[in-house]
Amino acid sequence: MAKNTKTPAMVLQELTVKLALAPPTYEITNCRSGTHDNRFDYVVRAAGIEAFGTGSSKQIAKHDAAQNALAKLKDLNIYNPSEIPVQEFKVATSYAPPGSPFKRSPNCIGPLKDMCAENKIPDPIFTLRSDVGPPHCREFTYECKVASITTVATANTKKMAKQIAAQEMMTKIKDVLPELVENYPRKEDTLLALPSIESTEKAIGRYEEMFDDVVIDKTVKVSDFANCFKKQMNEYEKTIDDFEEDLKERTVEALARILDKIGLKFTSRVIQDKPTVICLVVNSDSPFTTIGFGKTDQEAFGMAVSNAFEILDLYLRL
Repeated sequence: MAKNTKTPAMVLQELTVKLALAPPTYEITNCRSGTHDNRFDYVVRAAGIEAFGTGSSKQIAKHDAAQNALAKLKDLNIYNPSEIPVQEFKVATSYAPPGSPFKRSPNCIGPLKDMCAENKIPDPIFTLRSDVGPPHCREFTYECKVASITTVATANTKKMAKQIAAQEMMTKIKDVLPELVENYPRKEDTLLALPSIESTEKAIGRYEEMFDDVVIDKTVKVSDFANCFKKQMNEYEKTIDDFEEDLKERTVEALARILDKIGLKFTSRVIQDKPTVICLVVNSDSPFTTIGFGKTDQEAFGMAVSNAFEILDLYLRL
């Protein structure tokens, strides 16, 4: 049999299509976030049954619910795993109810940093080595490095991968701690070093990743920001009348239409979790960036879009 890559949610969706039934519907019943012990509860309804799922992220909770639904449908002889096999769901969650196949997420990054501080050895450095897979089932691989020791871990969330790598690092350090302490000077005995070439290159790469194509004409001064949209309007022969309806609508689709009319586009990136902070960037000559924050990505993005309209409405009317 060919290697199967279908998640529980994908299999449940395919099953309803095969049976000519309505697609599965997911509803969140509980949400606890912004802590080290996040928990999301979902209920899924499909093929006349409902099942519940729990996880440390919405994605995990939905897959858990779908997997429990498939188990129910199998007992009712509606679902045959041999016809539509499901991939093994291995990811761990921070919350593990009794009987759950998931394990509790380790919380090891803080203790690892404390261990390094107490023994006067370098702080841990976490580096994302890979980010692969489809959006609904990504795999993240993180490297944890302390001095000459390196550990690597892979999981379905960045947080989990870092935690597992930190846990393995603590185990390794305990085995070689005397030698490690001997080979590295005490922190208070060393001078603060300038950033290495490697760390500088990483910082530049991160900047280019976040702000690619933000500034088209780097000779334009920030003080000329107020005129950049008027310049685009003149170039594309547009007047304020061409934007009135979209300015009133104030949706992300309206924002895209406004910018498209004057040859611009926007990108958005999550720059912080819990609470979520999103940066929205318009690729105008002068940097045009708005920030939104909220309990969810949707709420934060909505604020960033709203702030963008406040600025656009002002400068398009100059």
